[in-house]
Amino acid sequence: MTQIDTSNSFAIGLMFTATALLCNGALADDGAPVAVQTNAPPKAFIEAASKPLKKTPRQLRPSEAVENYRERIEELEAQYGAYGAGIDEQLLGLATALQKAGDHEQAVTEFRRAMLISRVNEGLYSLSQIPMIKRLIESQIALNQWEEANDNQQYLYWLYQKNYGEKDPRMLPVINNLSRWHLQAYVEEKGDTLFEHLISATNLYSLAVDIITKNFGSTDLRLVDALRGLKATNYYLATYKGEPNSPVFVNASFGGSGPDSHQRTKLDHYRMKSFNTGKKAITRIVDVYQRNPKSPPAASAKAKVELGDWYMMFNKWHSARQTYGEAYKALWDNGASNDEIKDIFGRPVALPALPVLESDSKALANSRITVSYDVTAFGKARNIKILRAYPSDKVKIRSKVRNILKRAKFRPRFEDGEAVETRGIVQRFIFD
Repeated sequence: MTQIDTSNSFAIGLMFTATALLCNGALADDGAPVAVQTNAPPKAFIEAASKPLKKTPRQLRPSEAVENYRERIEELEAQYGAYGAGIDEQLLGLATALQKAGDHEQAVTEFRRAMLISRVNEGLYSLSQIPMIKRLIESQIALNQWEEANDNQQYLYWLYQKNYGEKDPRMLPVINNLSRWHLQAYVEEKGDTLFEHLISATNLYSLAVDIITKNFGSTDLRLVDALRGLKATNYYLATYKGEPNSPVFVNASFGGSGPDSHQRTKLDHYRMKSFNTGKKAITRIVDVYQRNPKSPPAASAKAKVELGDWYMMFNKWHSARQTYGEAYKALWDNGASNDEIKDIFGRPVALPALPVLESDSKALANSRITVSYDVTAFGKARNIKILRAYPSDKVKIRSKVRNILKRAKFRPRFEDGEAVETRGIVQRFIFD
């Protein structure tokens, strides 16, 4: 669905990083157990990763690159055995070639086999597994194996943590990638227990804030992204309506399944705190911008607009109006241009974005609707009229769009620091 003249929304990008399954209890050429480190990941990972130890049959018509890799692997196995050093690198090349050719199932098998050999030769915590893990994730996503990909994301985090320590600054990119993964998984409804993605993302963003504060200070600009992540996760926690399917409560770290009252209690705890946690995150963004001399111009005033939006989304109109007024004045005082102020307050802005029937996308497919409406000074849509609709006979779609607009919240237009009504907004929605 594309939307013309749409408004601001939480910017939540997806950065597909990687993690991988791990195997244990491997055997050397002569059948003797291979020594492994005892501080291993949970049993579920070991069992899953130990499956693909069979040799992959040669394809009838492999590409030249795939054939070359297979021949080189056979030569190394004949010379050094199944776990010979260097075989993992050739397997990584083979799996990557298979991946590029679109054979993701075989690629997954070879990536996992490469990881096993890497671990046998270099140890359980070897970072040489990382390229294999990242590629493995890409193929699992292509195969829609979201639960497996999620497990691998968790394992990659575990692997980095074992090498760097939980609160090392080098963990920040890993934390950022994993938290974004959880948020996107929630938004796209990937997985069986969506609320756990929200809780995991919230905890990861909180950890990032703690690491940045302790290592770089309480006004470091890197805090802003982590704090905005907290704002996003807490908005979704506050608006969480339950699982799309019957919920199965799963331990968010490693293993375990089944209904768990502790998990339900934890979810309720997070949801009850969501408004205040999000508010504190935005307030701290304002503080960081105010105290850091390297902040962009008028950044603290713009962050205060975010705080007003937060109040508005939670139906706290009086607090929103006061905060908007302070932000409007601060924009002028901090040298914001007329265009910047107009962009923020010159028209109504849907918060966090018009929720245009994402859950009804199938019913709305191949539809176009043009709507006119007013937005009051209190951020509510009124006088909603359907101007044009295609197909014209879909009365149910018209009703759905009206209901969505009635429930929507808007940052109202401001003139001279005061919220005012805006009439005759015309907006067209196109549903692909």
